[in-house]
Amino acid sequence: MSNASEIRLGEKLEKQKNLERKTVKEWIKYIQEKIRNNSDYDSVYEEYKIILENKLKEKPKNVEVVCQLAAVYNELTYQWEEIYKLLNEFIKKYENELTDEEKSRIYTNLGYYYDDQRDGSKRAIRTLRKAVAFNPNNSKAYYGLGADYYGAGKYDKSEEMYKRACELENNPIYKFEYANLLMVNEKYEEAKIILEELIKKDFEFGKEDFAKIKYSYIANKVQLKEFVNIEAQIDELMLENIDNDYFFGSDLESLYYLSENYKKLVEIYLKIDAQEDCQVPYEELPIYFYSLKRLDKFDKLEKSFEKALKFKNEEIESIKNGEFLTECRKSYKKEEIREIKRQIKNLKAEYEKILKTDYKPEVKIYPKFLYDCFLIDCPRHQKLD
Repeated sequence: MSNASEIRLGEKLEKQKNLERKTVKEWIKYIQEKIRNNSDYDSVYEEYKIILENKLKEKPKNVEVVCQLAAVYNELTYQWEEIYKLLNEFIKKYENELTDEEKSRIYTNLGYYYDDQRDGSKRAIRTLRKAVAFNPNNSKAYYGLGADYYGAGKYDKSEEMYKRACELENNPIYKFEYANLLMVNEKYEEAKIILEELIKKDFEFGKEDFAKIKYSYIANKVQLKEFVNIEAQIDELMLENIDNDYFFGSDLESLYYLSENYKKLVEIYLKIDAQEDCQVPYEELPIYFYSLKRLDKFDKLEKSFEKALKFKNEEIESIKNGEFLTECRKSYKKEEIREIKRQIKNLKAEYEKILKTDYKPEVKIYPKFLYDCFLIDCPRHQKLD
């Protein structure tokens, strides 16, 4: 038998097996196996979509099927309007026949689709609030509200929602997000209790997720000024995440700065500064300058400042000498030049303040969320018994 014939036979057998899968649970299990094995799962979603659409025709009031179908639309096409229409029309049509838990389930899923980037959409928040009104024990909806309130900049409300999610479900991811909000709201002692519990549970997390937990654990210690062994802990985290895209040098450099380890911070920046064609990132220059001052390296401070100005002026010349292909591009380049000139002005002001006053540049620690999927119906993430 030729290779082509073997492939066709394999595809035929695969389709036959797919037809034999009767339950949603069987399909979810199959999809998750495909994802784990890095197989082509788009074609599986396509087949699952057809199965679900047929099931919905047979049983148009089936909540599980309509929610699974919305999730498959999300996976295949990200056609949000179709998803909104599917779920909203379903809940409107069968509102009087659905239980409160079923309504809560649909509204939780809708809340996710309305704001999958968790930017704080008012529509998503309103929808998730409906979900918890119908089912006050819906931990996923509270978790989603925590994420959306954070995106909206309402940190007290976000903390409140994450806390409620933790009360309803013993979920380590919920606990971590709650600890993050406690840190954002400067409740470091309360955050410490949770983080000390989570740091002992590396076996429950993947490598990248646990790195975020370690980062928050160290960052919280820094905020509490618990500096004993802190350098070794930051060093270890840096070594573990050299090739980790979830971490950038500035995150860990900020920890050295806040723990007042100016020597270590300067060592890192000097390696960059020593390269003729490299420059310490603009946003990090103030803490670099301040650290040089604290170490009495005033000659190096002056040279680094001059080099930074030189780089910025060269950026302007590079933009000026470029060809203006269109009027739109010309306008854009003018904006770029204005922005660089603004940066130069700010850099000069920062340098003068650092050099001549007791001014210390501020650094903020930003939380690293795990962003657990809070869809109730998600073939990719659903936990199976």
